[in-house]
Amino acid sequence: MSKTCAFLGNNYDKFLNIELGHRTPAGLKERIREEVINLIENEDVDTFLVGEIGGYEVDAYDVVLDVQKEYPHIRIYLVISKMTDLHEMGVRDEPYVIERRGFDDFILPPKCEFGYKKLSIVYRNRYIIENTDFIIAYNEYHGKAYEFCKQAEGKGVTVIELYEGNRIRNSD
Repeated sequence: MSKTCAFLGNNYDKFLNIELGHRTPAGLKERIREEVINLIENEDVDTFLVGEIGGYEVDAYDVVLDVQKEYPHIRIYLVISKMTDLHEMGVRDEPYVIERRGFDDFILPPKCEFGYKKLSIVYRNRYIIENTDFIIAYNEYHGKAYEFCKQAEGKGVTVIELYEGNRIRNSD
């Protein structure tokens, strides 16, 4: 029976609304890769819910795209919070040309199309925790992603936390 994995975590590109620039923590992509491959090989995970909200989600998305080259049977679903996300996000390689990164399909969860951006992200994250078996998380800060991971654990979702710091800092 196939299973699903998603990714939730803090935006380590920003802290207290200050842009820090993309700064993937050392070794994090390798750790994500190890966990993804372990779930594919040992837990029958074949579906990945990815996003592009913040640095951690972008890094996890990159890793899953790379792993799909070795495991072409896995499916990647981009979970968006607004339809405009399909147009706003992507790699700009030439003026006026936006190339989307690969995915098998996209999901716009119910209620996301209504409401403002922050509320739409809440609906997106609720959809994720209701529709996954595993979450690979990176929560350096005690913020919204951390709270959603705790809710997911309460619903029986296995949360694999990658942050190894001594404490979780409060970002609110």
